[in-house]
Amino acid sequence: MGCESFVAGVKVSIPRELESFLGFRGVSLLIKGLPGTGKTILALSILKRLSGVEGFYVTTRIRPQNLVEEYPWIGDALPLDHIVDASKSIFSRTTPKRGVERDFCFLKYSDKPSFIGELYELLRGRENLLVVFDSIEGVQEATSERIYLDLLDFQRELGLRMIFVSEYEDERGLDYLVDGAVLLKREFLNGELLRVLQINKLRGIPCKKCSYIFTLDGGVFKHFEPFKIQPPLEKKRFEPLPDSETHFSSGSRDLDNILGGGYEKGSTVLLEVGKNVVRDAYIYFVMLTAANFLSRGRVAIGHPSLGVSVEQVYSYFLQFLRGENADKAIVLKEGLMRGKTRSELAKEFLQTYGETISKVEPEGCGVAWGVDSLINRYGHHLIPILEQAKFETQNKRLLAIWMIKHGAEIIDKVASMADYHFKIEERGGVFLFHSLKPRTGFYVIEVDSSRGYPELKLLPIV
Repeated sequence: MGCESFVAGVKVSIPRELESFLGFRGVSLLIKGLPGTGKTILALSILKRLSGVEGFYVTTRIRPQNLVEEYPWIGDALPLDHIVDASKSIFSRTTPKRGVERDFCFLKYSDKPSFIGELYELLRGRENLLVVFDSIEGVQEATSERIYLDLLDFQRELGLRMIFVSEYEDERGLDYLVDGAVLLKREFLNGELLRVLQINKLRGIPCKKCSYIFTLDGGVFKHFEPFKIQPPLEKKRFEPLPDSETHFSSGSRDLDNILGGGYEKGSTVLLEVGKNVVRDAYIYFVMLTAANFLSRGRVAIGHPSLGVSVEQVYSYFLQFLRGENADKAIVLKEGLMRGKTRSELAKEFLQTYGETISKVEPEGCGVAWGVDSLINRYGHHLIPILEQAKFETQNKRLLAIWMIKHGAEIIDKVASMADYHFKIEERGGVFLFHSLKPRTGFYVIEVDSSRGYPELKLLPIV
């Protein structure tokens, strides 16, 4: 997994391959990408992450005081006199806002030799250095020369770590000269933003993964490793979240916040599971909502999805709920198929469901159906069942969650009935949640067991 630290409670992480590479002295790294892809934040986050390294940040585009105001945590990553203004701007030495004195460093130069000379005077006598140039184009414009060749000679002679930030995507001369190169990209999936770090090369470092999803949430860089659940060190009882007069909690704080307070009472939720999505990546959207109902003394009625057994459902609840609460979970039983048509079986199932919810109507309940398994049994006769269930849910102010797998022919029809439409997709071992109704961007799915029971975390891609 990657290497992590925190900035004002926000997790900072970079891929372990990148941190291992920068652990060697005398290496050079190119961080490239179009404007707005997160290059500056990655460079600053590297300075924050590398312990025992003396960092210098040479800025040619952004005034140092603006940099500190935009990323106030940078003061924890390096001293302010290690933020070097190489912009040659006549405004560089103006008094910072709010009267706060800033002791930044300034490079005085007029051409390539004077720039190299000033840099040498600044860095000589220091050891274990990492110098960031953001951006190398700014230095070249100021000196009117391809100065990166001289900087690389300078870097190798002094054994420095050096990072060049550059605003292009294609391969150019610098790509072939540096020891490592990463590309930051913005991609769009179903019209929503994804951020991708692509490792082009890291000399001497084996790379098990060549690309990572990342976010800039909180103004810091955080990458995501492939999905993995760590079991709790000590199991504890699930702590339910409160409902409101108008909404049921989803059992996840993050999802409640995204939805503006949870699920509106009387609503139907469609959870569409994409290709290559594993069970543990989607099951908690259902199980935590059901656990929230059960922990509050309500009933949860379910019909398992394909690949989920009745025993697994009860086993989950018994791990994290009191016995009397877990006993309120009801799994709908289906009649035998011998000599019956699908139409007859569908009518029996609908009758069983109606009788079940009539017994718990005064308390309200949550309903979760694996639509994929119902399709196998009832075929096109499932649509009238869902239409009736939708009516009952809305009329009695219940909550229904329908799970459906990738490729089902009736997805569009079922989606038209749902009040909420969520989709979970896989990208490089990372599972992404987004809502089609209402519309949201992407969130990375994580499951946190630090409280002693699973909690669903949804981390925004921004």
